Amino acid sequence: MDILKELRVVFPGAQAWKAGYEALLARLLAEESHAPDEARKSGQTDPGLTGCPYADEVLLPALRTLGRFVDQESL
Repeated sequence: MDILKELRVVFPGAQAWKAGYEALLARLLAEESHAPDEARKSGQTDPGLTGCPYADEVLLPALRTLGRFVDQESL
Protein backbone atom coordinates (compact mmCIF):
# COMPACT_ATOMS: atom_id res chain seq x y z
CA MET A 1 0.00 0.00 0.00
CA ASP A 2 2.98 2.30 0.53
CA ILE A 3 3.89 1.80 -3.13
CA LEU A 4 0.36 2.75 -4.19
CA LYS A 5 0.50 5.85 -2.02
CA GLU A 6 3.81 6.92 -3.56
CA LEU A 7 2.63 6.15 -7.11
CA ARG A 8 -0.34 8.43 -6.58
CA VAL A 9 2.04 11.35 -5.97
CA VAL A 10 3.23 11.09 -9.58
CA PHE A 11 0.15 9.42 -11.08
CA PRO A 12 -2.88 10.78 -9.15
CA GLY A 13 -5.27 8.46 -10.97
CA ALA A 14 -3.45 5.26 -9.95
CA GLN A 15 -5.73 2.77 -8.21
CA ALA A 16 -5.29 -0.60 -6.53
CA TRP A 17 -5.92 -3.36 -9.10
CA LYS A 18 -9.25 -4.61 -7.77
CA ALA A 19 -9.22 -7.98 -9.56
CA GLY A 20 -5.85 -8.86 -8.08
CA TYR A 21 -6.50 -7.53 -4.61
CA GLU A 22 -9.90 -9.24 -4.37
CA ALA A 23 -8.12 -12.60 -4.65
CA LEU A 24 -5.64 -11.61 -1.95
CA LEU A 25 -8.42 -10.25 0.26
CA ALA A 26 -10.34 -13.53 -0.07
CA ARG A 27 -7.28 -15.41 1.19
CA LEU A 28 -6.88 -12.97 4.07
CA LEU A 29 -10.51 -13.37 5.10
CA ALA A 30 -10.23 -17.18 4.79
CA GLU A 31 -7.33 -17.01 7.27
CA GLU A 32 -4.85 -18.15 4.61
CA SER A 33 -2.44 -15.54 5.86
CA HIS A 34 0.52 -15.04 8.16
CA ALA A 35 1.64 -12.75 10.94
CA PRO A 36 4.02 -9.92 9.99
CA ASP A 37 6.99 -11.51 11.77
CA GLU A 38 6.53 -14.83 9.97
CA ALA A 39 7.73 -13.33 6.68
CA ARG A 40 9.92 -10.48 7.88
CA LYS A 41 7.14 -7.96 7.25
CA SER A 42 7.30 -6.35 10.68
CA GLY A 43 9.08 -3.33 9.17
CA GLN A 44 6.15 -2.50 6.93
CA THR A 45 4.13 0.38 8.28
CA ASP A 46 0.54 1.45 7.87
CA PRO A 47 0.42 4.11 5.14
CA GLY A 48 -2.59 5.82 6.68
CA LEU A 49 -4.50 6.80 3.56
CA THR A 50 -3.41 6.08 0.00
CA GLY A 51 -6.00 8.24 -1.74
CA CYS A 52 -7.46 5.18 -3.49
CA PRO A 53 -11.01 4.54 -2.22
CA TYR A 54 -10.80 0.75 -2.61
CA ALA A 55 -7.51 0.55 -0.73
CA ASP A 56 -8.56 3.03 1.96
CA GLU A 57 -12.09 1.74 2.53
CA VAL A 58 -11.72 -2.01 1.95
CA LEU A 59 -8.15 -3.32 1.91
CA LEU A 60 -6.48 -1.32 4.65
CA PRO A 61 -9.32 -1.75 7.18
CA ALA A 62 -9.17 -5.54 6.63
CA LEU A 63 -5.40 -5.59 7.13
CA ARG A 64 -5.69 -3.44 10.24
CA THR A 65 -8.48 -5.52 11.74
CA LEU A 66 -6.81 -8.88 11.15
CA GLY A 67 -3.20 -7.78 11.58
CA ARG A 68 -2.06 -10.36 9.04
CA PHE A 69 -0.58 -10.48 5.53
CA VAL A 70 -1.03 -12.42 2.30
CA ASP A 71 1.86 -12.54 -0.15
CA GLN A 72 1.01 -11.94 -3.80
CA GLU A 73 3.25 -14.88 -4.70
CA SER A 74 0.71 -17.18 -3.03
CA LEU A 75 -1.69 -16.78 -5.93
